[in-house]
Amino acid sequence: MDECHHGDALVKELREIIDRQQQELRMHRSELEQTNAGLLALHAEVELQRQRSAFLDEVSRTVSASLRGREVAQALVHLVEREGVATAAAVWLLDDARRLHREPEPGEPDSAVRRVVATRRPVTDEKRILVPLSVGPNLLGVLELCRDEPGFGEDDVPFVSAVAARSAVGLRNAGEYEREREMAERLQLAMLPTLDTPADLHLSARYLPAARGINVGGDWFDAFTRPDGTVVLTVGDVTGHGLEAAVIMGKLQNALRAYAAEGHGPAETLRLTHGLLRGWHSPLLATAVVMDLELATGRIRWANAGHLPVFVADKAGRVRALDEPNAPLMGVPFTFAIREYETDLSPGETILMYTDGLVERRTQSIDTGMDRLAEVFQAAAGAPPDEASDRILEEMLGSDEHDDDVCLLLCRWDADGTAPQDEC
Repeated sequence: MDECHHGDALVKELREIIDRQQQELRMHRSELEQTNAGLLALHAEVELQRQRSAFLDEVSRTVSASLRGREVAQALVHLVEREGVATAAAVWLLDDARRLHREPEPGEPDSAVRRVVATRRPVTDEKRILVPLSVGPNLLGVLELCRDEPGFGEDDVPFVSAVAARSAVGLRNAGEYEREREMAERLQLAMLPTLDTPADLHLSARYLPAARGINVGGDWFDAFTRPDGTVVLTVGDVTGHGLEAAVIMGKLQNALRAYAAEGHGPAETLRLTHGLLRGWHSPLLATAVVMDLELATGRIRWANAGHLPVFVADKAGRVRALDEPNAPLMGVPFTFAIREYETDLSPGETILMYTDGLVERRTQSIDTGMDRLAEVFQAAAGAPPDEASDRILEEMLGSDEHDDDVCLLLCRWDADGTAPQDEC
């Protein structure tokens, strides 16, 4: 009996030991599952933060790729939708009159958009989140994101706000560039002259500012008649872009006109202007060509300081280049001789003066551009000057946005005083 009782006690003790071990095993398994779940959640959070950090870097690159506010907004919307951050997105931009404009598609702001503008605080609901686009105290607009499933929550606000903060910097930079560009363009256009020449000389001038960025530069043209009846034609280009180039351009244009009006020939006019530019201690240089035309004889004299050659087309459209050796650019830190050349212009011939924006392209050599211009000029030379100018611009520039200013001056001498039919 004692042995049987002892055996039962041993079995009971073993069962208790097994039960305790199984209970401990279940506890360890539960702890392990909780640990694994925590690690998975942590890994998912780390991956989410990595993806968001990479996306924010992509936002910074995207909004820095353009200097136009609309293009920045459109690129941001495309990026957000492409990467699945939102099903749909929009950027509401504030203009100087505090009006809201929706990009990329037009629309009218609702109460939520206006509330963000008024409070400068995010607004969220299940399907939409709106955050202010601000740089410091300046409110530029509102970023609106929409998503079907899953919706937005309060935990999405910090991330979307970070997207908005980086986007706002790109929009601010684009706005500043656009304002400076507009100011420089207005200044440059205000300084361009009104053409006033004798009846038997028909002029057409065109000026197109660069299509992108602050590439408003120092291109100019001028044409006037001296008291002795000589007509002076000039075209020039200041290196660099922006307000400084536009200001230097205006000063050089006035100086060239003043020296030429005093009776100085083309070479002496350029020499005096070169000395003047050196005295301003500006880092900018300038090219220019100055031409005198005696209407009584058709004689032309010209001098060229680092500028592209002038083209002349006869009545039959044959084009020749006045490509004698040039002097260096004006403003270089040394003195130099400037040669003056002379030739005759026949009645009905047309002179074409221009700046490098008409012929220079990143994808081709300037010689290729010059050859192309000669062909286009040959085909257009027989048309009235205004029509010829427009055709040259259309053929040379097409619909592509040009990266530099473009300036041309077209002059036709009709010794018999017959004006083209479409002249205004």
